[in-house]
Amino acid sequence: MNPLCLMEDVRKTFRMGENSVEVLKGIDLTVERGEIAAIMGVSGSGKSTLMNLIGCLDVPTSGRYLFAGREVLGLADDSLSELRNANIGFVFQSFYLLPYATVLENVLLPSLYRERAKDGAEERAVELLRLIGLEERIHFRPNRLSGGEQQRVAICRALMNDPELLLADEPTGQLDSRTASEIMNLLVAMNERGKTVIIVTHDPAIAAYANRIIRIKDGVIVDEQAD
Repeated sequence: MNPLCLMEDVRKTFRMGENSVEVLKGIDLTVERGEIAAIMGVSGSGKSTLMNLIGCLDVPTSGRYLFAGREVLGLADDSLSELRNANIGFVFQSFYLLPYATVLENVLLPSLYRERAKDGAEERAVELLRLIGLEERIHFRPNRLSGGEQQRVAICRALMNDPELLLADEPTGQLDSRTASEIMNLLVAMNERGKTVIIVTHDPAIAAYANRIIRIKDGVIVDEQAD
C-alpha cells in the first residue's frame, strides 16, 4: 500500500531580500495510512514549517512530497486549497471558532467550500457532535462552552469532510491536564476509527499517545521511535 505522506530530501528556504534561511535541510519522512505519529521539537527546530508542508499550507523549495500519491510541489494555489479541503483536517492550539456562529454552524464550515460535501452535511455534523457528546449544545455559541468543549467542536469541524489526515498542532496547549487527556483520547479514538493522525507537540506526555515519535532539530530529523 502506498503511504499517505512521502517526503524525500525536502528542503524549505525562506528568502528575505538578499538573505535566505534554510529551515528544513533534507527531510525524509514516510507516514503510513492509519498511523498516529507525533512530531516533536523545540521552538525554532523546524517542526511548524514541516507541519505546514505536510498539511499543504506551503510547498517545499526542493525535494519530493507525495500526498496520497499526488506530487505537491508545483501545484497551483487553488489545487493546493482543494487538496487540503478534501483530504486534511486541522486542529490548532487556538480553537479558531467563529464567535458569532453556533456550534453546528462552526462544524458545517468546511462543507461550504466543497460542493460534494454539502449533501447531508447537517446530518453528518449532528452525528459528529453526538459522537463526542455535544449534541445538546449544537445551538450554543462558543462563549458558552468550556475550552475542552471548544476543542471538541474544532475536532468535529476538522472531521466534517471525512479527511484522510487529521493534523493537530499543539492541540492541548490551552487546556488543563485532565481536559488535555480527554482530547488526546478523542484523537486516539479517531485514529482507531481509521484516521491517520499527526500531532505536532513539544510535550513528551502528549507525544506518548502516538505510536511513533519523530524528533526534529535544526531542520533535520534526528531520531524516530516506534512502539
